Amino acid sequence: MTKLTLTRASLLAGLVGGALTLTAAPALAARNPAAEQYVQTNASAALQALSDRSSAAAREQAFLRLMIQFADVPRIANYVLGRYAVQLRADAALRREWIAVFQDYSTAVYEDQLDRYRGNSIRVTGSIERVPGQDVIVATEVAPRGQARPLPVRWRILRSGDAWKVLDVSLVLDGNEIWLAQQQQRDFLSQLDRNRGDIRALIASVRATTAEMRARIRARS
Repeated sequence: MTKLTLTRASLLAGLVGGALTLTAAPALAARNPAAEQYVQTNASAALQALSDRSSAAAREQAFLRLMIQFADVPRIANYVLGRYAVQLRADAALRREWIAVFQDYSTAVYEDQLDRYRGNSIRVTGSIERVPGQDVIVATEVAPRGQARPLPVRWRILRSGDAWKVLDVSLVLDGNEIWLAQQQQRDFLSQLDRNRGDIRALIASVRATTAEMRARIRARS
């Protein structure tokens, strides 16, 4: 079984075109104040939760609750499987297991990647409506510890009914913009292509990767 790894090298591979495709929008697209406020409130809460060093377990639970509230985890879990997601519609038990495992994994990914921003304030700098009132890219800036220049973080959020939910987040790593859900899809599809679409094998690999990330996060605490 091939172990899945989420490294900066893998994040950087082949993403420039994907990021441009995702964020393409008319030059004069309108801003969305409601989407901006949603990101401001929830992203600030997430960064503050990461700053709590009193208990690693308590911090993980607080961040998990925020992730469930802030992000559309079931939708992202389906998206990252690409064409193999059709298996989930035919097997309810597999779908439940995959969503639970992916939720643990994605929470660890965001906690790991956003840790360098913990405790800092976040400032919304603008937004672009890809679909008016429904699909918005919100641009923010955060000043990491030890660096004077703020780093951009962008959030793609979708509105369903009365609720906004995050679908993807872009970070700048080594000077390149990386959309995390897009990269997760590339990584997962690569592994599924190699193992003939065996989602249960992917689940085992994702669990192992999550455990490694958790150990790394706790070691920094």
